[in-house]
Amino acid sequence: MVVTLAASCTTETRRPASSAWVVTPDGIGAIRVGMTADELRRAVGDIPGANSTADCSYVRPSGAPAGVAVMLARGQVARVDIDSAGVSSDAGVAVGDSAAKVAEAYATRVRATPHKYLPGGQYLTVRSASPADSLRRMVFETENGRVTRFRAGRVPEVEWVERCG
Repeated sequence: MVVTLAASCTTETRRPASSAWVVTPDGIGAIRVGMTADELRRAVGDIPGANSTADCSYVRPSGAPAGVAVMLARGQVARVDIDSAGVSSDAGVAVGDSAAKVAEAYATRVRATPHKYLPGGQYLTVRSASPADSLRRMVFETENGRVTRFRAGRVPEVEWVERCG
């Protein structure tokens, strides 16, 4: 399945400072897992290409930092994906950081598994700090010992390797 990421055509869009947007297992900044597409629009502005009826689609909200994509599953925010430097997790981990930094930052909450497509790569999956919340995760993808992208959200969508696949 091929998924097209919608992009904003507006060059005048003002983006907030990335420091205001910290990724947690529940989302990023004002974007929260479980929000409807309408709630997402109210929180971060225009969401070009949003499809509230699709089983799965991606949008890049105009009000979010560069490199942030949001997965909508059946009209609700299911996860957020970070694919470039400049946005950090709640423990300060960002694209380009070492896998060792992820392991140190999340200690007992991280589990490493082999990457499906990259020999030597890994998925470093971090459980929520709240024992009551077993359905939220952050997943850091690594290659050559460095974080190449990461995502946060609810199970099962946050664990999907092929995004909407």
